[in-house]
Amino acid sequence: MNNKYITRRILLKRAAFLGLGTAALAAGWPRQLLAQAGAGTDFNFVQDIDNPTEAEHIIKMRLPIIAEDGANVPVIMSMEHPMESDHYIKSLQIFNFNDPVVSKGIFHLSPANGQAYFSTQLRLDGGDIQIFVVAECSQHGKWVGSDTLKVSLGGC
Repeated sequence: MNNKYITRRILLKRAAFLGLGTAALAAGWPRQLLAQAGAGTDFNFVQDIDNPTEAEHIIKMRLPIIAEDGANVPVIMSMEHPMESDHYIKSLQIFNFNDPVVSKGIFHLSPANGQAYFSTQLRLDGGDIQIFVVAECSQHGKWVGSDTLKVSLGGC
């Protein structure tokens, strides 16, 4: 890019590229593909629940199996993670890469929260939906979790 300004279009393209990288990594696509894109080392996945470091980064999601209407879909996210001054969950981000609005929210947390927990309602497009959550730990980086649901009628 030769000019010194970033246009909105370029910013959205870069955000979409990062979002697709997150989705590909969480969906189990080859890590080599993301490594080539430069995003492969930014995210962690729980692979061994017997490992205490990985077990505390499991993102528990409660979604309906089938949502009748995509206008208000309830979502509850929680983690059994310590919320100490030097080790806590800094943020939780929700993504749906099939929706016109990919980012569904970012929730900033601090040790004062006491627990990494939130509930909200999402507006989702119809069809088979996969929701991704990225949890950022103050010591161990970003961790990705996902869950699926079916939305009968789109809310977008």
